[in-house]
Amino acid sequence: MKQLLTLLLLLASLLFWGWQIDVWWLGVVLGILLVAAWFKRGKYDFETTSFYHIAHLSALIVAIVFALYWLDDRASQAILPTVRLLPLALIPLLLFQYLHKTSLIPSSALLFFQRKESTGTWFDMSSLFVLICLFSAGALLHQDLTYFTGVSALLLALLLIQQWHQQAKLSLLLISMFLLAEVLGLAVIDGTQYVQQRLEARVNTWLLAYNDGNKASTSMGEVGRLKLSDEIIFRVETKQSLDHPLLLLEGTYQRYMGQTWFGGAWQDKTIPWIDDVWVLRNEEVGKQSMRLYQSSEHDRQTLILPPLTTHIKGLDVESLKQTQGGRFEARGLPPLIVYEAWYGQGYAWSGEVKRSDLDVSSHEVAAIAQFAKSHDLYQINYEQGAAKVVEVLHQIFLRDFMYNTWLQAPPSSNAQTPLSRFLLETKQGHCEYFATATVLILRELGIPARYALGYSMSEWDANHEMYVVRGRDAHAWAVALVDEQWVAVDNTPPNWFALEDSHQSQFQGVWDWFANVTFSFKKWRYGDSEIEKAWWYGLLLILFIFLAVRVLSRVKMQSSDAGDCVKNDEAWLKLEKALADAGLERQQGETVRQWLQRIEDGKWSLLGKLYDIRYYADRYFTKQQQQVWNNTLQEIHDFCNEIKTRP
Repeated sequence: MKQLLTLLLLLASLLFWGWQIDVWWLGVVLGILLVAAWFKRGKYDFETTSFYHIAHLSALIVAIVFALYWLDDRASQAILPTVRLLPLALIPLLLFQYLHKTSLIPSSALLFFQRKESTGTWFDMSSLFVLICLFSAGALLHQDLTYFTGVSALLLALLLIQQWHQQAKLSLLLISMFLLAEVLGLAVIDGTQYVQQRLEARVNTWLLAYNDGNKASTSMGEVGRLKLSDEIIFRVETKQSLDHPLLLLEGTYQRYMGQTWFGGAWQDKTIPWIDDVWVLRNEEVGKQSMRLYQSSEHDRQTLILPPLTTHIKGLDVESLKQTQGGRFEARGLPPLIVYEAWYGQGYAWSGEVKRSDLDVSSHEVAAIAQFAKSHDLYQINYEQGAAKVVEVLHQIFLRDFMYNTWLQAPPSSNAQTPLSRFLLETKQGHCEYFATATVLILRELGIPARYALGYSMSEWDANHEMYVVRGRDAHAWAVALVDEQWVAVDNTPPNWFALEDSHQSQFQGVWDWFANVTFSFKKWRYGDSEIEKAWWYGLLLILFIFLAVRVLSRVKMQSSDAGDCVKNDEAWLKLEKALADAGLERQQGETVRQWLQRIEDGKWSLLGKLYDIRYYADRYFTKQQQQVWNNTLQEIHDFCNEIKTRP
């Protein structure tokens, strides 16, 4: 009865596992194999080493599963998916346990350090397999009330079966009460979380009207050298030759407070995926294109795109959203993102004008107004318009200001902020100064403007025939509404890139070599060639079949010429049946020695010792041991007959 209940528990665990990981059919298939092994239970006597080979097969299945997920560039990590399929790897051991005559497996099959010492014991792995099923079913991110209820029910059923010979009714009552209390408790928790999520959503919606929490902190006001990384961030292949640096946009910001730019109000927009293409704008596909190779260390990341990108092709991700500032955030990324961006002419950037596009920080108003007045920008804007203001402002910054990443401690002056000192006194700084000043000056003149962040692309890699963009190429500029069109306004002196390049490390060539090797490997590993993937899948399948056949061919039965003791196997089976009929059956997972000691206070410990010797070293029995064995068997037969005659 207990063995049948254990089988039903195993089947329930397999079905629950398959249901939770969305491959219920696999749970059904493994369940059918388990039932087939159940009907053939105890028919074979495998050598101990055969279990070792089956354990090697299980390890091979784990390795193959990991390799398959590793080859699939849609899985950013292969460890968690492999954990979900652990029952698939362990099912061969469980099947061989049922087929073996003892319905047990040696612990040394799983614990490799016991194999040489021969200190392992034989045990029933059914409980371990149930726990593995529940553990693998929990390797998901979307666990809900159903999962926790199922796990609790199966664990308590396992406990009940293990204690079946004790007070079953009382245990069942306590388990039922515990399950009911847990279901009610989880329902309360789930309801509380739902209310909390609704409340947070309403609060976030209210706060979104003022600020969405997105921000870009600047380095304005910091003393010392501003040193950016020389690491290659991404690479670009393009058919169009560039005669000037190309600005690649990451996002824009609207509110400026205390040397920090914040995003404005924005509701995320899901980008549609139509015919294997992400449609960013409902416009004609741009005439120019570039292929970008961008590394990804997280599951989500903002894409770097040229302005006026209309469509993205070849981007294999779970979802793509447009967030604050026109940023495009992708989720479900491989370690290397490869995508093709199609874009239109020029640097135009479309976006609805917001009230915050004209705000000027109260701390900067005085300096901004003084600068605009001293250069007659109010009059120029009034007489000639925004386009002329942009042109004149660019000439002023180019003529009177200097790019510098080294800033000294500010002397005592009338200027109150780093930006006001930059405009009225020092007239030198990095791109964040130029971009912030441009945005606020244009706003002071009534011209809508925003702060933009991204990268400037100009470095050509002749070996790979593509452009490389480094951390030091990170750049800030302004976008302004001029003649009813958003355009890029970059007033940073054009020699900034050369100055940054002059500060690179002497070992930059060595670091670039390692970076190129890593990139070449990632490009091969996460390439988008389905034919190449199919070849790898085919090779893995052939390798698995070859190794599996080699492993299974080493599975052997016990030798049939082990002496007189082997001939007594039939007598031993009759002995076990006689004791079971007398109500003294052997418990599941109980060794022979433990069983006999339990029957008669250790009277048969010698028999248990002889049984162990016969099982592990049949060929080394002496004639004296064989004689003791036969005499003991006869003594137990007499003992069983005596038990049957007792009232």
